[in-house]
Amino acid sequence: MIVDKWIPFFIMWGIPLFMMIRAYRKMDEKDRKSARKDFRSPGFIFTFGFLGLGLFIIQIGDILLIDIFKLIGIILLLVSAITMFFITWKEDSKIKSTIFLLLVITSIYFLY
Repeated sequence: MIVDKWIPFFIMWGIPLFMMIRAYRKMDEKDRKSARKDFRSPGFIFTFGFLGLGLFIIQIGDILLIDIFKLIGIILLLVSAITMFFITWKEDSKIKSTIFLLLVITSIYFLY
């Protein structure tokens, strides 16, 4: 286990998580229901949910020096990237979706 990697990990994940929780608590009940509904939708889970979870698991695997965690995180990243590729391909532009997929594949190459 590498102790020097814990501080950037807590800064990188702690500050945004704290800010999201604080913003959620400031919302009124109608906005909270809408946020919960959006976060539970399959589109969000298979895109941004798997992307964030994959990056989190990869970092945990890197800190604890466990390669299976990194592999699980990479699989989640791939599922997220492929889902985002098809969604962007249908809704937006083909060039943006291809560039996004290439960036995720390049980042996976450097992460593993």
